[in-house]
Amino acid sequence: MTTTKTNEVRQAPPAAAPPRRKKTATAASPASSAATGDFDAATLAADWEGAAEAVAKAGDRALALVDAWVAAKNAAAIAAIAENEGVASAVRKAARRALNVLKSRGVAIPDRPRVVRIGAPTPENVEAWYWAPDAAGTAMVTIVAQATGGRCRRVDVLVNDVVGITQVLGGEVARGQLREAFEKGEKQMGYGPVAVSLEWARAQISAARERNAKSGAILPLGLDRFGDLVGPAPESAPAHPLDGAELPEIATEGLAATSDSLHAEPEFRAWLPSGPAVEEMLLKLGEAIAALPGAPNEKNPDQVNEAITNEVAAATDRYFTPELREIVANRMKDCAVSVYARAGAKRAAEVLAVAEAIRNAGLVTSPPREIAFLRAMFTKSLARLAARAGGQLQIPLPVVPQG
Repeated sequence: MTTTKTNEVRQAPPAAAPPRRKKTATAASPASSAATGDFDAATLAADWEGAAEAVAKAGDRALALVDAWVAAKNAAAIAAIAENEGVASAVRKAARRALNVLKSRGVAIPDRPRVVRIGAPTPENVEAWYWAPDAAGTAMVTIVAQATGGRCRRVDVLVNDVVGITQVLGGEVARGQLREAFEKGEKQMGYGPVAVSLEWARAQISAARERNAKSGAILPLGLDRFGDLVGPAPESAPAHPLDGAELPEIATEGLAATSDSLHAEPEFRAWLPSGPAVEEMLLKLGEAIAALPGAPNEKNPDQVNEAITNEVAAATDRYFTPELREIVANRMKDCAVSVYARAGAKRAAEVLAVAEAIRNAGLVTSPPREIAFLRAMFTKSLARLAARAGGQLQIPLPVVPQG
């Protein structure tokens, strides 16, 4: 243990000075007491896991405790506080400065100790969030287990409703970093994750894993590393998050005709049909326009617009088969979880009503073309193509052989 220097000028003792008495091993000099701040031995020897608790007990003497750790060369405790987001910023800054002091004195700074975890963490320390699926049916399940010192273990599992699990990301992060990641995702997409039950989140991962076996897609690496977070799956399928929600009654009359307004919601803003379906629509649209009277640059605008409207409706009927309508309806129900949290119960109820209309659509009665939400996916594709071409929609016309 180091001792502080005094400002006294040390003089040579007189020749006849009596011999100095040796201090006992248990006695502490005033200088050493000042350096350690009169903290007890257990506090001064706090390890990485106990550092945050020691700082909390120190209260307004937390900065003095950091100085005492410097004197005691307790690099582990100081390093733990330096990266602990749950500690006051002033104390963290002091700990970072203290680390530099210890480094300059040649003291080795330890890394965070690795803890071997056996078995699943306690349920009360595990939380789950759900990110709504995109147009391709890929959602993300986030499961977080609270760790010590303001940190947590996080795993993000991307699940596709056809392929299965497509990606697994995870690691240990500070709680503040987790919050920042959520806020960043919400800013980019317009909606953030929704807290869901751990059982439902794990059921989504388990069901996706089964789809991997059917689709033949290889399970991503890293899933087993987070086995304590993603499993075990519930013995029975839990209810959907919205099945027990109190939703208002929605008048379905005329709802299908105005359902294109749902595309203004960020959860559906990027929903588009597949590329091949759009290409097929453009080819058939070119054939329809080529059949109109007049040269290519002399077509009647009203007739061209009518041809576009008719082909969008025909493409909607072709594309949204009964199988795909079932998939789309399920995706919309999962998206309604996010809509409910962000926009309220009424808007979520409208999403569910449109999803049910899509599920019940037929080829003769209530065909897909009568649901504006489905038609709008093709009109959005045309609008994007026109925007890329400077505002002009480029429609490929068939080449007419000249005889």
